[in-house]
Amino acid sequence: MEYFLYEKKTEIIFQNDFRIVFPKEIKKVFLIDKKVYQLFENKLGKIIDGASFFIAASEKNKSLTEVRKIYDFFKKHNVNRSTVIIGIGGGITTDITAFAASTYMRGCRLVLIPTTFLAMVDAAIGGKTAINYNGIKNNIGSFYPAGKVIIVPEFLKTLPEEEMKNGWAECIKIALIKRSPLFDMLKSKINIKNIIEKAIELKLEICEKDLEDRGERRLLNLGHTFAHILESVSKYEISHGTAVSVGIRAAAKLSLKLGLINVDINEKINNILNLYNLAGYEDAKYLDALINKGEFILNQDKKAGLKLNIVLFKGFQEVFLKEIDDSKEVLKTLEDFFE
Repeated sequence: MEYFLYEKKTEIIFQNDFRIVFPKEIKKVFLIDKKVYQLFENKLGKIIDGASFFIAASEKNKSLTEVRKIYDFFKKHNVNRSTVIIGIGGGITTDITAFAASTYMRGCRLVLIPTTFLAMVDAAIGGKTAINYNGIKNNIGSFYPAGKVIIVPEFLKTLPEEEMKNGWAECIKIALIKRSPLFDMLKSKINIKNIIEKAIELKLEICEKDLEDRGERRLLNLGHTFAHILESVSKYEISHGTAVSVGIRAAAKLSLKLGLINVDINEKINNILNLYNLAGYEDAKYLDALINKGEFILNQDKKAGLKLNIVLFKGFQEVFLKEIDDSKEVLKTLEDFFE
């Protein structure tokens, strides 16, 4: 698959195995999730032919401190704009790699090899880069599409169930944004490779029209306003997939409260999340933090202007951006999901 995001070509390459070949004559450096390397050392060792920097992938390390270390690594190995920077790992690693590549020398060549379901269908696709700042998720970032994204479904064989759920939550989100075959594919639980291909295709169709998140692409934030609050108040103990699942349910519930959808549509949305055993409620131990810090986090949301913009449902597989005057209504809806 080839897509052009503001005239920059992104090539999506599917590989059935680990025999990835990079041209020998091109200088390369690798930024690799340490755990991924430990799991696949024998196979990755055959494709890594340049200096490597290992990332301890965590939300805490998705920071300016880690990026400074990467810049020092780039300087030590004489990285320049013709060097290919290759990121191998999950969403945290691809976000950090892409941010570092986009900002070093005003932009270097970038290849991403996502190793988690979430990264394959979302984090590595569409050109967003990000790091966290002062407790706010993805508060600093840029738009910088990779030249190539290489998808190797074999990586998924070692993923724990919780990591797979992170990816299913994002696939369902994409399926609920607009009418497409993806929803029926998810209901049927067909071949995961086909689901990944369709989810990528749908996301890139939106990103092609709106790389910088100023219009239609904002619909991809379905559930994410709620999700970012949950992740922040839990200090990232709540996984992204869990937060997005609860966030989609909260968006449906608020849409129902506002009379935008009916009970049947709300139930249909919840049923597809239930089919994949995705979270419906959160632990009450985070409720105090939500009450005390929720409004501050909501106001810091990178998508907020003078009013809060939140993606809500107006039908089944129909969403829109709604301006909300009262942030307390949003937080009250989220509070209902704690038990």
